[in-house]
Amino acid sequence: MKNRGITIILIFSGVTLLLLWLAPAEKTLGQWVKLIYFHSTLSYTGIYTFYAAGILGLLYASLRINFLGDWSLELGRSGLLIWAVSIVLSLISMQVIWGGLLLNEPRTIASIVLLGIGLGKEIAFSQFNTLIKSLSNTVFALIVFLILSNLTRIMHPDNPIRSSHSMAIRIYPFLLLVCTLAALFEFTRWRLSQK
Repeated sequence: MKNRGITIILIFSGVTLLLLWLAPAEKTLGQWVKLIYFHSTLSYTGIYTFYAAGILGLLYASLRINFLGDWSLELGRSGLLIWAVSIVLSLISMQVIWGGLLLNEPRTIASIVLLGIGLGKEIAFSQFNTLIKSLSNTVFALIVFLILSNLTRIMHPDNPIRSSHSMAIRIYPFLLLVCTLAALFEFTRWRLSQK
């Protein structure tokens, strides 16, 4: 079904907009917190997608089951797109909430560097076979983990949503994350069925 991809995107967009509309405002940030909800959702989705692509790449290298390699490659590319959108939302959030772009923020630098490494990986290994490309996803996932686990912070809070006293503020980003991961899974399944 050719329109299934568009249908998935439209349903995801509708559910996301509904969740953001229903999500509670926050005392300090007001309605702008919803931008943070969506930015953090895409950041975590990107990270989890990189990890999934890496694990599937390692499984493909070990077991040589074709669908594992296919999923690794597709998730690796999708993760980069999601990550790029997350960076754009991060920059918009900075401008709106902090009043300017803080390009010396370690998390911002790391995010842009990781995007560059990921795009470089896709270009450098584009002509190689599935095994090499899948293993490049595994190496990239390890790089993502090492860089993100060793970051310092200047302005970027550790996790203000998780530390909030409001149950609603903690639940809505989780619902957005589940919705985004489900949409990514369905979209990836559809894309792979078109090959």
